[in-house]
Amino acid sequence: MIAECLIFLYTLVPAEQSITYNFVEQYKQCDEIINDEIKEHADILIDYFGDDPDQLETAIKVIWCESRGVETAVRTAEGNYDTGLFQFVSWTWNWVAEKYDLPKWNEWVVMKNDRPYTEEKVSRTSYGFSMQKAQYTEYFNIKFGYLLSQDIYGRSQWNDWSSSQWCWEDTNKWLKRVKGEQ
Repeated sequence: MIAECLIFLYTLVPAEQSITYNFVEQYKQCDEIINDEIKEHADILIDYFGDDPDQLETAIKVIWCESRGVETAVRTAEGNYDTGLFQFVSWTWNWVAEKYDLPKWNEWVVMKNDRPYTEEKVSRTSYGFSMQKAQYTEYFNIKFGYLLSQDIYGRSQWNDWSSSQWCWEDTNKWLKRVKGEQ
C-alpha cells in the first residue's frame, strides 16, 4: 500500500485524471501517509527501488524513520555523525563508495537538477546547478541505500538500519506513527 501510494502521487496528473470519489479518497489516503519531503524524492526512489514494491515500501519507511525525508538531516548520537535520508555514517559511506567508485564522504559533487553532472565545464550562473557534499544529496543517499541494501548484501537486507527497525518493521505501527505526527 505504501509503495503504491508513492507511485500514485508521483504519477498524478490532475488534468488527465477523472476526478471521481474513489480518486479523491485514494489521494487523501496516500497524502496522509507519504509526507511532502518523501514525495520530493519519489522519482529517485522509484528509479532505484521501483522494481520491487516491497523494497520500495521498506525504503520509504526507513527514510521516514531515519530522517523524515529531509536530505540534509544530521544526527549526532552515540558519537556518530549520521547524515542524509538514510542516515549514513562516514565509514559505511566510504566502504560503499570504494566498492563502486562513487564520491566519498564529504566529497563535493556538482549536481544539475538534483542529478550528478558529469560534463567538464560548469558556469556558476547556470540554472539548476549546485555544489553539495555527496552524502547530503538525495541522489547519492538513495543510490547508496540501494546499493547497500539490495546489491552488497543481496535483496531485502536492511541490517544497517537495525537501530530503527522498531520504527519501520511493522507496517501497522509505522502507519500509526506517521498519522500521529500529522
